[in-house]
Amino acid sequence: MIDILEYIKNYSYLVEFSSEDDAYLAKCLELGIMAHGDSQEEAIQEIKEAVRVHLLMLVEDGEQIPKYKSIMVNL
Repeated sequence: MIDILEYIKNYSYLVEFSSEDDAYLAKCLELGIMAHGDSQEEAIQEIKEAVRVHLLMLVEDGEQIPKYKSIMVNL
């Protein structure tokens, strides 16, 4: 059985503020999925939910789940 939460935890995420959208945009680098929120925390919450749903659909369709590549850390 695939542990989707392990994938979500280990995928790479990028969060940036978009003045054009007046929102924080979050992207899962491995999957190319984007989400947005009014705060960084909300954008992260939304991208993780989008990734969860995407992975569930892949499993349901019998497709391979992409491996996570690395963990990005800002120091």
